[in-house]
Amino acid sequence: MRPTLILSLMLAGLASPALADCVEIGRGSGEILAEMTRAELNRDERLLVEERFGPDFAEAARLGIAADALFRFARCELNGTEPVELVAVGRSPAHCAGPAAFGDRGQPPVCGIWALSETPEGWVQVLETAGAARLSASTTNGWRDVVVERGGAPAVWKYGGAVYQEDLGDADPQAYALEDYGGYGQGPAAIDWFAFDDPMPEAIDAAFLWFYGVEIRGTEGRVGVLPDAFRVGAVDLDEDGAEEAVIQGLSPDFCGPEGCQHWVLEGLGRQDPPRISGRLLGFDLQAAATGGRGGRDLIASSAMGLIVYRNDGDGWALPSGDGN
Repeated sequence: MRPTLILSLMLAGLASPALADCVEIGRGSGEILAEMTRAELNRDERLLVEERFGPDFAEAARLGIAADALFRFARCELNGTEPVELVAVGRSPAHCAGPAAFGDRGQPPVCGIWALSETPEGWVQVLETAGAARLSASTTNGWRDVVVERGGAPAVWKYGGAVYQEDLGDADPQAYALEDYGGYGQGPAAIDWFAFDDPMPEAIDAAFLWFYGVEIRGTEGRVGVLPDAFRVGAVDLDEDGAEEAVIQGLSPDFCGPEGCQHWVLEGLGRQDPPRISGRLLGFDLQAAATGGRGGRDLIASSAMGLIVYRNDGDGWALPSGDGN
């Protein structure tokens, strides 16, 4: 799926080769139209996509959905240097919301958008949002601004030194907050994810079994949910040397256009049962370098951009005053 960005950008009267590869010259709107399929990606890009979106492809296979129905891709030059960035755009109801996602062509769907950049240290995710995205003629820190529309006023996403950001008030994840974030499953202090049947630390395994028996099997309406509907993460959030468990729902029972449900369990390995200290909603939950009194911030993506959950002693929740 060869992405065609709709942008009118000329250099000495001619479009640069990289932009010509990404942009539909002459239409002028700048909108990113991803049209490449996975088969059209090179080997490194395919490996990146399979790792970055592994849970999405696994869930699609479980539900009998073709992998190529989930995303289309584009190569776009965002920072003026080679190599160009890879942009992924959601195409299925799992990654899109709005009437057009289900056949109503009166309004465009709101679909997830991800941009990944290749660095000497490997690939990193630099943008995660949803909507209709187009490249702006303006730049911030050497990277093109991205204008995102979701039916309301356009939002301008600017490169903040680590990732693209828009103003999220006091919870805005500035670059220093993302020192250990690094995108999906990366970074020196990232969440270590396991499938439910993978070997995992004993305390994490016991916490998941407790969660599944009490929170899921013991809850009316969820008796039929199987343990393969979850994945389990291990991470030391309060830096006391003991890991907390993060559990993510993967199935449609727990996921929608606004994100998937996550639970944070602390107090593992004690005589008392674990405590559920966070119920979070979003995609691609990761731990940040910043934090409150109760531990490191957790950052999730959503249709509105990155969301910061903070623990100020009572459990992980949106910071006070955050309107999201």
